[in-house]
Amino acid sequence: MFQIDWADMALWEKEHTSFPSCDSQVNREAVRSTYLLHWEDHCLECAAPLCYSSCALYVPRADKRCARFVYGIYPNPRFKGLFDFGADVRFRRWGKIEAIIHGKTASVGFQRLMDRLDRSVTHPLGRISRSNPGALGIFWKKNLARVRNKCFAWFAPQREVNCDEFVLECFSPDQGPFRLVLEYLVGKITADRGFVGEMKLRHSFNISPGWNLHTLPAQGFGFGPSNRAGRITLYPEKNAERRLIFTWLDLVQYRQGYKPRNRTTGANQPAPATKIKCVAWDLDNTLWKGILAEDSESSLIPRPEALELIKKLDERGIIQTVVSKNNYADAWPVIERLGLQDYFLYPAINWQPKSSNLKEIANRLNINIDTFALIDDSAFERAEVQSALPQVRVYSEDQVSKVLSYDEFDVPVSEASTKRRASYLTEFKREKVKETFGGDYEAFLRSCGMKLRLFVPREENHIARCLELIQRSNQLNLSNTRHKAEEFREMLSREGFLCVAMDCSDRFGDYGIVGFASIDETRQQPTLRDLVLSCRVAQKRVEHTFIQWLAGRELGKGKAALAAELVKTERNQPIRQVFEDLNFQPRGGENGRVLMELPLDPNGAVEDIVAVEAEKGL
Repeated sequence: MFQIDWADMALWEKEHTSFPSCDSQVNREAVRSTYLLHWEDHCLECAAPLCYSSCALYVPRADKRCARFVYGIYPNPRFKGLFDFGADVRFRRWGKIEAIIHGKTASVGFQRLMDRLDRSVTHPLGRISRSNPGALGIFWKKNLARVRNKCFAWFAPQREVNCDEFVLECFSPDQGPFRLVLEYLVGKITADRGFVGEMKLRHSFNISPGWNLHTLPAQGFGFGPSNRAGRITLYPEKNAERRLIFTWLDLVQYRQGYKPRNRTTGANQPAPATKIKCVAWDLDNTLWKGILAEDSESSLIPRPEALELIKKLDERGIIQTVVSKNNYADAWPVIERLGLQDYFLYPAINWQPKSSNLKEIANRLNINIDTFALIDDSAFERAEVQSALPQVRVYSEDQVSKVLSYDEFDVPVSEASTKRRASYLTEFKREKVKETFGGDYEAFLRSCGMKLRLFVPREENHIARCLELIQRSNQLNLSNTRHKAEEFREMLSREGFLCVAMDCSDRFGDYGIVGFASIDETRQQPTLRDLVLSCRVAQKRVEHTFIQWLAGRELGKGKAALAAELVKTERNQPIRQVFEDLNFQPRGGENGRVLMELPLDPNGAVEDIVAVEAEKGL
């Protein structure tokens, strides 16, 4: 549903309206039900109502709230989708369209009934005009939300819904392409602050002139318990002022037997098998709470629901494995202490792309990749797998307690199936696990739109985060120096020392501060003393990009070489590999430190996989 209450016909009629007719590409009859979403206009920087008196962008609508759409959400009768109109909007700067998820669903017929109920009284073309709404119209507008909520309660009780897709269909009158950003947050609605939540999914759609149809698997949203609210927000990238006419903007469940075509790419994609044979587990924040590379082993907390699911899957004859970005020598002992070592076949605990690991495991098990499922807390990793292997099902860590109720996990159980793991395990123990994985990972990274922002940490929360990385990082730690708070602050203000914090984001969301580096520029050769990064960005070319940027900076200052001091540890092989990739050469060392050097090349450049934005003055 759309909040058409504040649509302004006079402003809408100033828009160009002669578009070619085209029917919706979505088969409405194939849709069994949709979430009851009520789309409204909001501001990305909203601090209502305090901002109304101070914001230069404030434009009052009839109820004195800020109108971030030029003419509201206008029901354009030339377009049809879920409803018999298209939701026509022109975004003002900082405008967004937003809906709250309350865990309620309705049939398509009920959605259309509610829409007609709205339009019969509030439609600008209806019997009650905007200029003279009359007593009935005023009464209705004051009580519209209450009536809607009552209807939701009668027709759509609270319950979990297994949606198939999020469907976005729209017409763009603009002459050029742009990107539309989707964000999904999960949290709660408070009386004083409104919706408060955390980011669960971030995605961007390429919008071309004319008709656009995109879908996202509903699994990517990782819906939580029905008593938690969710918020879906869409807005044009860079807060551009764009016009769109939405015909579908819904989470849908299709009728049984209907398999929608992958409409985002316009091509048929391999589909998952009907039943799952193998579940691949991530470790950090999935099998246990915590990150092995950053937390002490004793602070890792096993998730009871995950341990229970492992045993129940085994009872059903569904085999299991591990795909985790960690060091095998560190992670496997933890699995053994949890008593799970015999449950996982051909575990892949390394720094290779998870899609490559899954393909290799499928070959070793001699089962089809379309029978696999991945359980992983990272939206990035789930998307990487779905990008390379669309036939693999993916689930978030929030779904661990629910997956056994899904049809794909309802498999026949026999005496042979209960012994399936034992037969695979016997074969597994004969072989030594080999880390010979590959795949086209670079293409996926380029599609992520990764951005690296470099700045000097000055704010207290930034300083605290950098210090935390220094204290906790192991695999991606150049010097392994654990600075104390006072000496770290002294280094930040030391003359001739360049200290840089790294903030990273991509189309899935904001990673926050993921790295810190200190460079001693008092020497003839500027020397990288500290370089620490979070494992969340490991193998995403962030490390390489930063060092290439630093090399270019020092070359611009007339330096001939860049040095780095490395302390080898049992766990920092991943960072050592980065310097090998960039052709640093050992030049001796002392006191357990290896001095490496990179001659600076005027023809060198920063690779374009990760975009760099440096603070002015760096």
